[in-house]
Amino acid sequence: MGSRPQAIPRVYTVAILECDTPIEPVVKQFGSYGDIFERFLRNGLAKYLNHTTTPQDVDLRLIKSNMVDLGDLPAFDQVDCLLLTGSKHNSFEDDPWILRLVEYIRTAHQTSKLPIIGICFGHQIISRALGGVVQRNPKGWEVSVDHIDLAPKGRELFNSASIDLHQMHRDAVLQLPDGVQNLGTSPVCGIQGLYAPRRIFSLQAHPEFNGVIMSEILTLRRSQNVFDQEMFESAMSRADGHHDGAMVGEAVWKFLMEG
Repeated sequence: MGSRPQAIPRVYTVAILECDTPIEPVVKQFGSYGDIFERFLRNGLAKYLNHTTTPQDVDLRLIKSNMVDLGDLPAFDQVDCLLLTGSKHNSFEDDPWILRLVEYIRTAHQTSKLPIIGICFGHQIISRALGGVVQRNPKGWEVSVDHIDLAPKGRELFNSASIDLHQMHRDAVLQLPDGVQNLGTSPVCGIQGLYAPRRIFSLQAHPEFNGVIMSEILTLRRSQNVFDQEMFESAMSRADGHHDGAMVGEAVWKFLMEG
């Protein structure tokens, strides 16, 4: 049986922990990762409230803090949720800001009841903080819109057997932390998300991306010879394809409000 929906607070405060700055063409069109996630969260909340049986008026408040620049770490009693963004950095490295973030998330999980959401790099940081294994993926890059076969908990959360989402990673969670479930798999990445009721929800994919963002990143990384021409052309052919980011946005709020 599912848990009862919680009463939605009048003001819901999400701390967006920005783990990178988008590339310049993306910043010009869409702003910071905090801005991108603000739109993602607001759109998801609107869809959730439109479909819930107990509609309420919710004032979503965002706190945005740059982790790379050692920005403020929000006090746990001042926010309702933590959200970690993606990043070009390696989550398994020991840079001071990464170690600081890992310890903060570990402490948040151990000493508070805050739900923690992570996307791509954020997904990997959560896994590292909780004792999972994060390394370079031996299967290589996963990029552009790709197919994810959902595990039972993923099917329940997204009300679907599979989803298609933007991907941009060559690091991966290779071993689950204790106490969480895997949300799905793909041929390149066996752990596509983490889930623990009302506590952890993460995805390796980028539900906040759109075709323009993906195309800009692919173009830059091809110019840097990160991707060869064959991989670039394959990825670009899928960049504007259908993706289920809006479905994920609504599922985020289902997780936050219903457990």
